[in-house]
Amino acid sequence: MKHVRILFIALTGIGLSGCMGEDRSGEQPFAPTVETVSAVADGPTARMEGLITASPNSTLLDCGFRYGNDTLVLSAVAELQDRFFAKTDTLEAGTYYAVAFARNGVGTNYGDTLWFEIR
Repeated sequence: MKHVRILFIALTGIGLSGCMGEDRSGEQPFAPTVETVSAVADGPTARMEGLITASPNSTLLDCGFRYGNDTLVLSAVAELQDRFFAKTDTLEAGTYYAVAFARNGVGTNYGDTLWFEIR
């Protein structure tokens, strides 16, 4: 019985030493919060800007844009930073949408949809 108590005390001590430090148990990771800042036509292309405002407790993995129209869906990956930019491929005349996205270890989130027109 004496060996059981010593083992229990030793295991309890190990468990407590691992709990030292800041208690972050109430914080949960979430998918990033992202905004589509702008989508502006520039000749046959458009320049898109996005902003990641939060990625609580999870590292960002990638960001960029989805863009297109009724029949076309394309994407552009941007350099991973809080404020990010990308340029569309050359597009035919028409109205297009652009949506910023960001992905972390928890999931992917999207900004608002903005519209731009290629003339």
